Amino acid sequence: MKLSLVPISKTLQKITFECGYPVLNEYFKLYALKNARLSIGKTFVAVDEAEMVIGYMTLASAQVEARSFPEGLKEKLPRYPVPAFRIAKLAIDTRFQGSGAGSWLLRQALDKALSVSTEVGLYAVIVDAIDEKAKGFYLKYGFTPFSEYPLTLFLPMATISRARSGE
Repeated sequence: MKLSLVPISKTLQKITFECGYPVLNEYFKLYALKNARLSIGKTFVAVDEAEMVIGYMTLASAQVEARSFPEGLKEKLPRYPVPAFRIAKLAIDTRFQGSGAGSWLLRQALDKALSVSTEVGLYAVIVDAIDEKAKGFYLKYGFTPFSEYPLTLFLPMATISRARSGE
């Protein structure tokens, strides 16, 4: 399956999308385009050759209190919040779950974070997992949960950069 990544549009928003999580389906149908226009979160849609919506991700900026990071990391950070790149939403249509589309979409998000980090300071990518199953997905890719917020995970930009340069 060959996928392309395109910005959310009115046309794409009307295509059937069901990921198994009503809140993520509703966000895609009702709020993704509006939030993109307001620059609250930019949504990108994974489509296949037939223009079927396979999944989507919403990206935004964020900041994280340095004290939220685990011991060993927070000692190296300033006492004020550090900049981060947030994967606010990432969802795959149920018809394509288990096909590798989620991994592909995550790689696209990490590539966008790397690109932004060449121009803007970013310490880490953070993600808000919707539940324990989603958390398990991110753990496979090296994300670490914050102790205070176990469904919010992070991956330092330095780790992403090293992984990409080793590919």
